[in-house]
Amino acid sequence: MRLVRGLLAFLQWLSPRLAARVALRLFLTPVRRKLNPADEAEMYRARHHFLRCANGDPIHVYEWGEGPRTALILHGWGSHAARFTTMVRALTDRGWRVLAPDAPGHGESHGSTSSLPQFIGALDAVIEQLGPVQALVGHSMGSLAIAMRLGDSRRPPPADLARVVLISTPSGAPFLVESFEQLFGIDGATREHGLRIFRQRFGGLPEEFMALPGDAQLHLPVLLVHDAADDVVPFDHSAQLARRLPDASLITTHGLGHSGPLRDPATLTAIADFLDAV
Repeated sequence: MRLVRGLLAFLQWLSPRLAARVALRLFLTPVRRKLNPADEAEMYRARHHFLRCANGDPIHVYEWGEGPRTALILHGWGSHAARFTTMVRALTDRGWRVLAPDAPGHGESHGSTSSLPQFIGALDAVIEQLGPVQALVGHSMGSLAIAMRLGDSRRPPPADLARVVLISTPSGAPFLVESFEQLFGIDGATREHGLRIFRQRFGGLPEEFMALPGDAQLHLPVLLVHDAADDVVPFDHSAQLARRLPDASLITTHGLGHSGPLRDPATLTAIADFLDAV
């Protein structure tokens, strides 16, 4: 971290424009998480699919169970589908079929970079090619992608979708960008160049990539889960989102952090009970 910060500091002194390009590349490059040995057995049980997203991104998708209801789980930034093996078992034990992709640039999917639009593209590809799905479950960046996709007034939600679970959800891209800038010491000049490059690449500024853009609503039952002491995404992000949703409930966990809810037995039971109401 000190080496990267030092390099960016030198580049910002040398050329803010060049520093902005390097910073954006770094912002879009996830670190690939290694497979936890405890997850290997569950991953070996999975059936494998290799899909191509609308923009051409190839993705690796895992499938478990053969029930009449299907849940799609989307992981967070720098994570992978294997992080959800405990949840997969909790759902398949109740008769669910579960789909979980590795987003572009993550897990076993190809690519060295990724982005929120690519997460949404992976979500769409799995629903279109392996659906229909009755439930969507997301964590962190995955939950942001789900909320943004369902809040897009230009496209209707998937026809069979009945329940949504959003875990440790950030409010939108501005929070992600600001967190990155603080972590790597991005100065004002570099930031201005970076925002121009961001707009050229994604067709809008970070403020246009929010969990629920503008006055968007999710007219579905939504369960939000967030730890009170989450040190990655503050709890208030989910609390504010819950206040905006007409049919939302919020589970507040304690002492589990940003990712602990994914393996906590009590939380997984609450999620499975919520989804079983389909």
